[in-house]
Amino acid sequence: MLQHIFIKNFALIKELEIDFQKGLNVILGETGAGKSIIIDALLLTLGERASQELIRANESKLIIESTFSVENPDKMSEIIGEDFYKLEDILILRREITSKGISRSFINDTPCQLTILKELGNYLVDFHGQHSHQQLLSQPFQLALLDSFAGNSELIYQYKKIKKELENEIQGYHSSVELKERLKNQKEIFEQNLQEIARINPQPNEIEEIENELTTLENYELVFSSLNEAYNLTYSSHNSSYDLLSKAAKTLEYISRFDSNISKIANEIKQILESIEDISQELSKKLSSIEYNPQRVEYLRIRLSELRYLEKKYLTYDNIFVEKEKMLNYLTNSLKIDEELTHRITKINSIRQKIAEVAQQIQKRRKEAATLLEISLPNVLEKLGMKNTSFQVNFSTSNSEKTTFDAFAVQIDGNAYQLFENGIDKVEFLIATHQSTQPLPLSAIASGGEISRIMLAIKSIAAKHYQFPTMVFDEIDVGISGKIAQMAGILMHQISRNHQIIVITHIPQIASAGDNIIHISKREIDGQINVEAKALNASEKIYEIARLISGESISNAALENAQNLINEFQSYI
Repeated sequence: MLQHIFIKNFALIKELEIDFQKGLNVILGETGAGKSIIIDALLLTLGERASQELIRANESKLIIESTFSVENPDKMSEIIGEDFYKLEDILILRREITSKGISRSFINDTPCQLTILKELGNYLVDFHGQHSHQQLLSQPFQLALLDSFAGNSELIYQYKKIKKELENEIQGYHSSVELKERLKNQKEIFEQNLQEIARINPQPNEIEEIENELTTLENYELVFSSLNEAYNLTYSSHNSSYDLLSKAAKTLEYISRFDSNISKIANEIKQILESIEDISQELSKKLSSIEYNPQRVEYLRIRLSELRYLEKKYLTYDNIFVEKEKMLNYLTNSLKIDEELTHRITKINSIRQKIAEVAQQIQKRRKEAATLLEISLPNVLEKLGMKNTSFQVNFSTSNSEKTTFDAFAVQIDGNAYQLFENGIDKVEFLIATHQSTQPLPLSAIASGGEISRIMLAIKSIAAKHYQFPTMVFDEIDVGISGKIAQMAGILMHQISRNHQIIVITHIPQIASAGDNIIHISKREIDGQINVEAKALNASEKIYEIARLISGESISNAALENAQNLINEFQSYI
């Protein structure tokens, strides 16, 4: 139940506080006094979006705070989630919006996301706005109203969650089908490329190795003669470096007996001779390994040409091996894609079965609620002056022509039904205002006043079966007056025995039924218009009802009529 609202720097409101009570709270005031601003402020704390344009002129920030008492704080804690502490039986929702467009939301002084306020708002308040009676003419709104009456919110949440999962899986399936088609088109090309690579069989760094060997073979004579000359000069000829240094070493050894230092030089020459021997052996091996082979040269040239072809085809030599791996993976995926498609088909069918079950549960509740409405609504409408009325909820579905597993439809009892946003049903409210006529759509039959009464009747029936802590009616009395307005007031008061009602009205008969009358007015202070609120006592209530009857000029007759309205209302309860 809404206990209190605090509003600061919102639209025409400088600062305002209103206390609400159990029962029927009636908000009165002249047209343009700012009554709807109060409701707009309440809706902001219930998650409605807003902008800095709503901030009062010359102010930097607006603040709105709504205080609710809740009978089931544990349920509220579940809605809020684990990031919040366990709530008590008082729930304080606050919105702050700065002139820079920064919006902040709080629950019991703890920051929260706006979506959480929205979830709580759907649970705390059932709202009927100024244009809701016109929305009643639209089939989507009729369906939403029926679902609210049927208590389908949790099932529809499940349905939408599963529907999103189904959408994702079907999208994934089509992506896999497209991939399979691409793989099919590429498969032959890739297989040919891989066969070509396998035939040539390139090896890492092979081009560099071939080029080195070709350079050697193509310059065989020069290389061989140079190696042979180097071998002769260092070791094998009569006057080679080895021979000459050997003679030098022997000469030094001979004279070393006369000078011990010369022996050291001789030993160093011997070490050089050992190195020359090693070098000569390497030169000998190299000479033995080099053999001019024209066939080998031709083979290497052909081999190099094939490798250069692959290098050009794949842009770089190293990229041959990269692309080879990619093509192998691609072909591997082509083998797995059928397995993936089979898995997706199985999953889609499983999800479709789940959503079909939920859709049937939603439909079942809708039809139960529709039956209850069809029986109960004419009785309530009769109290509101619409006698001999018959009401009917017409259900329709859309059969899907597609029956394949990827169609966005479900199979129920052998028929394929298209999946809509909130289930498989479309509904339309039909009404006949005379026994002799057939029920027709509301848009073709009902006047503005009749639509308001139908909406009020539906809300009153829903209130008997489902717990809305607070119900807000912003001008639900459009198009009604006199005795009918009095019965509407009585009906609202009956609803308020189990639910808190907040209603904005211009109708004296409805005002006379109020338990708590709040008068809204505008006053100019320091050149600025300010909206003010005042809870009326018994005599003030009579005075304001008289104003609704006769306008600004309030006569004794008007006051007497106001008192009579209140007395007459009391006789009904």
